[in-house]
Amino acid sequence: MTVSSYGQSVSDPDRPLKRKAGIMRYYTGLSAPGENTAEKYDRLNSDFFYNTWLGDVNDVSTKFYALGHNINLMFDIPFSKTSRMGIGIGFGYSHFNVRHEGGFSFIDEPTGNSVFTSLAPYTGPKRWINRTVFNFIEVPFEIRFRSQKERGKWKFYPGFKAGFMVENYSKWRVEHYEYKEFNFPDLNRIHYGPTVRIGRDNLMLFGYYDMTTLFTNTNSNKLQLIAVGISIGWF
Repeated sequence: MTVSSYGQSVSDPDRPLKRKAGIMRYYTGLSAPGENTAEKYDRLNSDFFYNTWLGDVNDVSTKFYALGHNINLMFDIPFSKTSRMGIGIGFGYSHFNVRHEGGFSFIDEPTGNSVFTSLAPYTGPKRWINRTVFNFIEVPFEIRFRSQKERGKWKFYPGFKAGFMVENYSKWRVEHYEYKEFNFPDLNRIHYGPTVRIGRDNLMLFGYYDMTTLFTNTNSNKLQLIAVGISIGWF
């Protein structure tokens, strides 16, 4: 008994594609991906991290539960269908939420022409909430290295991002009274620095170091943000 078989050509127009079309695939619903198109990864990412500041902290400690988050919508651009390397670029939003044991004060220069920001340990009535928030709109960029296999895929994404601070405030509570202070006088709103993500499949470790200081006056505390946590790639 003889059994014969044949293979269907991959160019057969009636052959169904393994991958879906639409906005969840290429940020467009205009067309389906072709069979020679590279797979896309990590286009919607969320980062959850411990955040604090480095530099002239003046003995002010940060709480261990000082947690922030990012969300990034990025285009994943492999160099070819079989390439293990590509780039990612897009738009993001970051929320830094530093819970600390200090207090900010704003001090007039002797000349009266400017004001500087001072961070020092807080010594007043007990505060049971004390946090300083910085929110950014950003442009993240990454060079993306990935292993070839489909599952258990290792990923290494060194990158860089630049952003503009759209909001900041300090918030605290004393007994049943809540206080909120906005718009520090010498705030630096332009921020940028390196990022890194490394991990497997949809879960990675994340890190960011802000190369700029939070305040512009030369007499202000020289503080730089830093974040370390995990990153989740949703699709």
